[in-house]
Amino acid sequence: MRRASHLFGRALRETGQAVDRLGLTFANNDMFKETFSRHRSIMNLFDQRPVIAAGVFVAPNASVVGDVLLLNDVSIWYGAVLRADKSSIKIGTRTNVQDRAVIGTVANLQSGSGFPARVEVGDEVTIGHGALLTSCTVGNRSLIGQGAVVQEGAEVGHNCIVAAGAVVLPGTLIADNQLWAGNPAVFVRDVSEAELAYFPKAAEAYEAIAKTHSDEFLPYGTAYQEAEKL
Repeated sequence: MRRASHLFGRALRETGQAVDRLGLTFANNDMFKETFSRHRSIMNLFDQRPVIAAGVFVAPNASVVGDVLLLNDVSIWYGAVLRADKSSIKIGTRTNVQDRAVIGTVANLQSGSGFPARVEVGDEVTIGHGALLTSCTVGNRSLIGQGAVVQEGAEVGHNCIVAAGAVVLPGTLIADNQLWAGNPAVFVRDVSEAELAYFPKAAEAYEAIAKTHSDEFLPYGTAYQEAEKL
């Protein structure tokens, strides 16, 4: 029934667009021929709809699709893709998913562990440019380096670093406060105190710059939020 109603609604929209183009043609108005992008940065799949909290920035050419939950002050940067068509994705508060990073899911973990195949990313996490995460868990205040791969069923603890270009194999468990690197990724050392102090600073910096970009691309008014404070 949901699919039928979705298809009916889509048919109505396309019919309306066709009528609009026909009317413009008779009015000798070629406006409808202008090239523009129909990309939707936030897209549902039938009844699976992204849920986006206050203060979230999703870049206009990013893609957030399906059963995705973005908590407060998350930033999804240019070219990033979050595709939750097989299992859910949850991104914690003040986490940033940087340019061209891809987060996807599988329907079931091949390990047969019985654990859900969803993605759960904690608070104040930095996911670097071009990283790839699939049906995995990342704890609070961790750093996934540029181009790193975290495969299905892997679990990265709190305050961890996965080095740039590292490949974390399926089912790998990374304990809290550890740095892993290599292909396949292996334990290198414990995270230093300076690195621990860096994690919240990185989250704060990306939150600030996201607000600047959001002011340029804000898709809807937020005056009601200010009114609610009165």
